[in-house]
Amino acid sequence: MNERTRSRLGFTVRLLFVLATVFVVWRFLREIEVGRFTAALRDADYRLLTAAVLLNIGAQFVRAAGWTAMLGARHPIRFGTLLCYELAAQAASSLTPARAGEVMRLWLLKRENVPVTVTTALIVLKKSIGAVGVALLALPTPLLLGTTDWVLGVVLAINAVMILHLLLLVWVAHRRPGKRLPKFLRGLVDGMYFLRDRRGFTAAFAWILLGEVADAAAAFLVLRALHVNLSFAAAILVLFFIDFANALPSAPAQLGTFEAGALYSLNLLGVAPDLALAFTLVFHAQQAMPQIVAGLPFQLHYLAVRRNTRSTTTPVHVPEGKP
Repeated sequence: MNERTRSRLGFTVRLLFVLATVFVVWRFLREIEVGRFTAALRDADYRLLTAAVLLNIGAQFVRAAGWTAMLGARHPIRFGTLLCYELAAQAASSLTPARAGEVMRLWLLKRENVPVTVTTALIVLKKSIGAVGVALLALPTPLLLGTTDWVLGVVLAINAVMILHLLLLVWVAHRRPGKRLPKFLRGLVDGMYFLRDRRGFTAAFAWILLGEVADAAAAFLVLRALHVNLSFAAAILVLFFIDFANALPSAPAQLGTFEAGALYSLNLLGVAPDLALAFTLVFHAQQAMPQIVAGLPFQLHYLAVRRNTRSTTTPVHVPEGKP
């Protein structure tokens, strides 16, 4: 399969996922009562919404601490620097498609002498550990909420898949890559070094799990701000559906997949469509807007630095016969 065929196939798959997401969201939007939707926004408790926004900002400090634990002693970087990088990457992911924030993170950490293969491996591991964390948090929620049996089956199945995936990565990390492997793959395996450090792995897992708990707490605050009387367990289950919907191809800031996951899960929990839509839009804004506002100045700064670096390193062509 040549490069053009792969590109077309990737575009087709992404388009199909986007169309499926639009269809799911459209089905829910048909049942919206505009009056109740606007009333839910108008009567919201803005003190709880402010607390949710502050929790989002605090979660960025937690995520930067997670990167400190993953990079460890091999690549020591100041916490303040990693926090700036985290904010810039989050803003880039919210404003551009195809997870461009991770591409920016590769370049930012390369400036700190972290190989691209190491950063790539750590990005994969962070997402894997985060998925395991959300799945474990969601594990008891179907029983606590008394939802249908198939929901429990889905949660159990995803827990099994994600835990096996993480165990496979741990197994790979403890094996010595053979010389037959391409250099890039050997670099990826070497980049999983923190999985071989029990203390480092435990610290990273704890920070990443704390970040997921913070997101669940923010979802709970937004639900209560909109006077949706669901438990913290329900907020975890909603976050579970959102996170795994966001794994699908989507627009910038997970626009569409985020809404589909939230609306579908709230429908399972018996929340009226208008209240579900109000929560979805407010929670999505709570997740994206603080990161954009706080991170955009850093993103623009680093883009300017990168542009200036490229311009100063580009060789100037001098025609023959001229000094």
